[in-house]
Amino acid sequence: MIPLVPVVAGIASLAPSLMSLPVWRNLPRLDAALPLARSLGADAHPLLRAARRLGEDRGLLDRLLREGAAALDRARADLTGIAQSFLRVAAQTAPQLLNPLPGAAPAAWARLLHAGQAHLRAAEQRVHQLERELATTVSSLHRLASEPDHPAGLPHPRAMLAGHDPHAGNLSSGSSSEGGSAAGQAAVDAARSAMGTPYRWGGTGQGGFDCSGLTQWAWRQAGVEIPRTAEAQTVGRQVSAGELAPGDLLVWDGHVAMYAGGGQIIEAGDPVQMNPLRTTNLGMPFKGYFRPTG
Repeated sequence: MIPLVPVVAGIASLAPSLMSLPVWRNLPRLDAALPLARSLGADAHPLLRAARRLGEDRGLLDRLLREGAAALDRARADLTGIAQSFLRVAAQTAPQLLNPLPGAAPAAWARLLHAGQAHLRAAEQRVHQLERELATTVSSLHRLASEPDHPAGLPHPRAMLAGHDPHAGNLSSGSSSEGGSAAGQAAVDAARSAMGTPYRWGGTGQGGFDCSGLTQWAWRQAGVEIPRTAEAQTVGRQVSAGELAPGDLLVWDGHVAMYAGGGQIIEAGDPVQMNPLRTTNLGMPFKGYFRPTG
């Protein structure tokens, strides 16, 4: 059988799927924020800065998705061209399969098989090229997703006018029990020593950290072993916002951070960094505060 269908089907199986770009909703207008804040005796500028950051993040996300979609479109077009090239070679070679001269048909068959293998290799190489093209885009998307859901140095927008988070108590003043344990402070000191380390998915300290890799490593330096994943780090005693002490873990369904004292947390963003205390993270359900114990 002439290997037309297997070769073309093999190339088609390598083609990436179509990518649909999201349709964004309009961001809310905040024209009335300043006069409203003045009438309430509040400061609207943090909210406006957070809204501007949100718009910038959405613009970056839109650009990254469009770049990815364009790379996928180019790859599909190139794979289509490779398939068409093979079909042209096959159309030129197939008549020789009926050539009655001795050796003509086997030679044509060998050329057709060689062409099929060569075009399949070309298609695989194009897919590898696509993976390299997308590597930077995917890395940027991971960094954007791992960032806190508000600009560094700003409380969450819902807490800006009210001055507090319903889960966290007063975010500006920190907790009332800042003493904590020696192990908790040792875990914080270890986490601080990793400041500036880049984010790496699955990282546990060798060249990078992910969120739970950082907290597990930091508590290990303090002599306490805790589970590896964020969801499993709801260990020890659950504490209230008013009991927060250095070393306590803030656990979301998909993220974990460590309370460092003074209303600050330390977490594996990109890089490991300090941020204001919060209980929100990319819409993930917040599980609470937990104090690991030996």
